[in-house]
Amino acid sequence: MSPRTPLAWKNLIGNPARLCVAAAGVGFAAVLMFTQNGFRNALLDSPVRLIEVVDCELVAISPARYMLPVDERFPRSLLRRVKADPAVTDVQALLIERTMARVRVEGSPSRPIRVISVPSASLYSTGAGDSPRPWLNIAGLDENRDALRQRDTALVDRKTRSEYGFQFDHSGNPADQRIELSNQSIELVGSFTLGTDFANEGSLLIAESSFANYFPRRGYGKPLETVDLGLIRLQDGASPEEAAERLTEMAAGQWQVLTRQQIRDREQTFWSEQTPVGMIFLIGTLMGFAVGIIICYQILFTNLQDAMSEYATLKAMGYPNRFFVGLVVRQSVYLSVLGFIPAVVIALLLFRMLESLTGLPMALTVSRAGSVLVLTTLMCLISGLLALRKLVRADPASLF
Repeated sequence: MSPRTPLAWKNLIGNPARLCVAAAGVGFAAVLMFTQNGFRNALLDSPVRLIEVVDCELVAISPARYMLPVDERFPRSLLRRVKADPAVTDVQALLIERTMARVRVEGSPSRPIRVISVPSASLYSTGAGDSPRPWLNIAGLDENRDALRQRDTALVDRKTRSEYGFQFDHSGNPADQRIELSNQSIELVGSFTLGTDFANEGSLLIAESSFANYFPRRGYGKPLETVDLGLIRLQDGASPEEAAERLTEMAAGQWQVLTRQQIRDREQTFWSEQTPVGMIFLIGTLMGFAVGIIICYQILFTNLQDAMSEYATLKAMGYPNRFFVGLVVRQSVYLSVLGFIPAVVIALLLFRMLESLTGLPMALTVSRAGSVLVLTTLMCLISGLLALRKLVRADPASLF
C-alpha cells in the first residue's frame, strides 16, 4: 500500500451517513463548549465595559470597592488635589448610583437601575484650556448631548432588560412614555448602547448636575462630593504605573489609583476566581468536553470495529502500532475540523440571539474560537486513542 494513500480520510468518507452523524456529535459538543465559554467570557467582559468607554489613563476608586458594582466612594477633594501633580493634565469625577436609583415606567413595576453621571465637560463645548477629548466614548452619547443638557432628562441604554418596560421605535430611540426616577418625573431624550452585566440589568445616563436633584441623600447630603470613579489623564510620555503609585501614596487608605489595565485585570480576576458563577461556567465547559469525549469515543470505536479485519491484515503484514496511532490521530483531527466548522456558525447565531435577549456581550473572537478548536481537537484525539487500545494490544490472529 502506498504511504500516500489517504486511508484515514477514506475511512471517514466511506460511509457518508455515519460521517454526518459523527460530525454532528462533535459539533454538538463544540457548541456546548462555545456556549459555556461564551457565558464565562460575558461574565468577564461585561463588568469592565464602563472602564472600556472612559477616556483616561488612570482610574481612582475607594480601597473598599472590591468590585465595581459595590457602592464605596471617596471624597471629591482628592481629585482636586491631584491637579498639582506635574504628570496630571485633567481630572473628572464619575458618579454612579444603584442603591437609591429606582425607575418606574408607566404600566410596569418599579425596578432598581444603574444611573451614571455624564461629566459637564462631555456635555458642553470646551473652552480655553479644556481638553477636546470626550471623557465617555459611549455610542449614542455624542448625538444626544444637546438634549441631555436640559433639566430632568436622561438617556436610556438600548440593551436594558425588557422587564423594565422601556419602549423603543424602529430607530432605537425611546418612545413617549411617562418615567419616574426616585419618585420624580424624568424625560427620556435619547438612547445609548452600553449593555448589561451580572449586577446591572439596565442603565441611565444623566447630567452630573441632575444627580443632586434625584439623589439628595447621597453622600450624607452632599451628593456631588462623593465620587465613585475618578478619571485622571496624564501628560504624554508619563508612566501610568509610576503615576498611579505616586497618587495612591498621596492619600493612602482613602483611595487607590490604578491603570485601566490593572482595574480590568482586578475586576476579571474577582469574577472568575472569587464568585461561584465563574466556577460554574468553567465546570460547564469541562462537562461539554467530557460529553464530547464520550460521543467521539463511540463514533471512532464503531469505525475501528467495523474495519477490524482489515486492520488485522495490516498488522499481520508487519505494520507497527505507530502506523495505527497515526491513522487514528489523523481521523480524529479530520473529525474535529468537520464538527468544528458548523459549530462556529451555530455559535455565532446563538451568541447574537443571546446578546439580543440578555444585553450581555457575547463576543466570539478569533482567540476564543481557537481555544475551543484546541479543546475539540484534544477531545477527538483522546477519544481516538482510547478507542485504539483494543487494536494495539491484540494479537492479529485474534482479530479475524
